[in-house]
Amino acid sequence: MPKISVVIPTFNAGLHIQATLSSILAQEDADFEVLILDDASTDNTLDLIRDIGDKRVKIYRHENNQGRIVNANRAFSLASGEYVARLDHDDIADPRRLFQQARFLDEHPQITVVGSQIQHFGLQQGNSDFPLEDGRIKARFVSGDAYLANPSVMFRHDFIQRNVLRYDPNLYITDDLGFWFDCLLLGARFANLPNALTSYRIHEGMTSMNLDADLLYRGKERLYARLLPAFFPRLSGHDIRNLMPLYKYKVDAPLEPESLRALHRSVAVALREVNLGWGLDIEETKACLVSLLNRLRAEWVQADHLDAKDIAALDREFYLALQ
Repeated sequence: MPKISVVIPTFNAGLHIQATLSSILAQEDADFEVLILDDASTDNTLDLIRDIGDKRVKIYRHENNQGRIVNANRAFSLASGEYVARLDHDDIADPRRLFQQARFLDEHPQITVVGSQIQHFGLQQGNSDFPLEDGRIKARFVSGDAYLANPSVMFRHDFIQRNVLRYDPNLYITDDLGFWFDCLLLGARFANLPNALTSYRIHEGMTSMNLDADLLYRGKERLYARLLPAFFPRLSGHDIRNLMPLYKYKVDAPLEPESLRALHRSVAVALREVNLGWGLDIEETKACLVSLLNRLRAEWVQADHLDAKDIAALDREFYLALQ
């Protein structure tokens, strides 16, 4: 039985799959298998994988396309490793990635999930700056930004199987955050390593470049209706509804004045108390919520939906609600 199961979901991945697989098969000092979960590709993906001819690579193909999330969920029952490592079919793993992450989990039995920094390449360049500590990673769930990179993670297989955890297909591309939130609720702890162990390819065909804004928002509504009251226990159901515009992908119509005031009041209510039971970094959790509000206000100012007088009035109401 291998120590690590590397999971690579594929769909029409012919342009990049050989480079991705080569980076995994070149891993140093690691005992692993590679699970290719193919979602009924119609290009030459499977031929290219078979041409590599490595017995560590196992192919599981859907006869009919089931969708990215359903396809990825198959890995949990197929994997045989103690640890599961994720990688997307167009990314590249550093030669020491598996070794370093497995060693970290071996040495830190209290950690369930470990990610790493990522290096962007392709249409964009740059390195991530994800937090390293559990409390700050969990706090970033509030903003849904810069917490973990899904294709960089390794996690404990038995924790997932014992708790019957799966990605939720109703969450669109926020399924990874929903998965980590479910892990949190069941006691998972998180970490990121400080170095970039995965190179993340930015290209025109990737999902995040072709978003359906309505599906994205509906997925966020479903997720944050659960997450926000768990993190901010003073929030009522009415407050949760007031806060949902914070998770809009793009500015559309401005809120009515009363709805805008209600949004500010509900942010203030949330900031009065952070649930200490989840191990959250309190200041980071609050800062993430405030950053969403500030981003929304900046977008509305840019779109001429707010002026300086409006902001001053909202600030007065906000600070009164904090009292």
